Amino acid sequence: MKLPMKLPTQNLLDDKTLYIEFQGYLSNHVKHAIVALDKLEAPAERIQGYWDTYTKLTPYDLQVEKVPTAWDQVQPIATKEEWKNLRGKKEKWQEMCSFLELEKMNRFGGDTNLLVKEFAPDLLGGMSGALTHGIIHLGWGIDGKSDWMTLEGLAYLNFCHLGVDDSQFKDDAVEENTPLESMLRIANEYSSKNLKETWIEDSKAKFGEEFHPELIPSGFQWNLAKVLANPHPVALEHSTWLSKDPLEQIWKNLYQIGTLIYLATRGKDDHGNFLILHSITSLWALEKVCRVVDDPQVERKALKQYYGNLVCLLAAGNAGFPTVDMLQTTQTEFPWTKLDDDKAGFDWETTVAAGIQETEEHNIKLVYVMKALWDRYNQWPGFSEAAKCFVLTPNIGPSKTEYKA
Repeated sequence: MKLPMKLPTQNLLDDKTLYIEFQGYLSNHVKHAIVALDKLEAPAERIQGYWDTYTKLTPYDLQVEKVPTAWDQVQPIATKEEWKNLRGKKEKWQEMCSFLELEKMNRFGGDTNLLVKEFAPDLLGGMSGALTHGIIHLGWGIDGKSDWMTLEGLAYLNFCHLGVDDSQFKDDAVEENTPLESMLRIANEYSSKNLKETWIEDSKAKFGEEFHPELIPSGFQWNLAKVLANPHPVALEHSTWLSKDPLEQIWKNLYQIGTLIYLATRGKDDHGNFLILHSITSLWALEKVCRVVDDPQVERKALKQYYGNLVCLLAAGNAGFPTVDMLQTTQTEFPWTKLDDDKAGFDWETTVAAGIQETEEHNIKLVYVMKALWDRYNQWPGFSEAAKCFVLTPNIGPSKTEYKA
């Protein structure tokens, strides 16, 4: 049985010295890596060493930033109305954190779970904000059992909130039984109707510098925001499985289709796609949040929001939506019914060791999540194969983001 999280790890997750972003648009990932390393049972010295290295200089050769204001000098925002008015404006993150601390103590008796139940549900539609790192920080804070990181994540999700307007969703618009059917249909339409030009490029041209000016330096995030603001019917017209399937079946199917797409889009030397990895680690985060909220209505709505945002993310990427051939070929290679023979059927020890030694924190998270899913869902070899497909550290310099496959 896994022992409770080590005290040094908890201390790192509770650190308050670092700001949530750096360079104005990059998310500070260091705590995500600490959670994953702990879950992979990395030695304490490796966990501390990763923190020390990342906080000195990130793998992007850029430095993280300290909080601009000492916490005892921060003036909390005053009301929930102000909280809502700040949504998606990328302002006053520290002030929102302090507000949540007061709410937790004064309204919820210090119970972070009750705080999440109150504040998370109407934030989940903005899960694409900061390239999904708002929901990731929140969900991974919950996974790491850190009250402070969870609170940081709630404030961050409000801070960077960005997503498809879910009032445009059309439930049960398409009769389909599985996410794979849906993705094959969208892949066909993306190609046959040239959606790269008629939707994605048109969306980019439709909005000028007055649109989310705070995102302009980020490059891809700005363009994604345009696509989310101008969603195509393929992202809005939802399939029947989203409304009818049991929730646990939808989680399983989304994890499997996300991993299948990750495998289908592998690049040279089997390196994974950076953007698609975020769709998986954010789904993991979303599940952790939904477990705390514990409301089936909120959960199903969140899964529909995830699906609509996912379609936009896949379509907006430089590589475009995966093709029908890519999806079908990978499904043939990794059919749902194929399983690793037994626990000894895959060398997790080698893969976990490689993950623990990674400097690129996305790969540490990849190994942790894939191993957890492999254990949960009967050792489907798609998970074990994906765990080996590490991503390359991208060029994320201002306005010229490149996500290599």
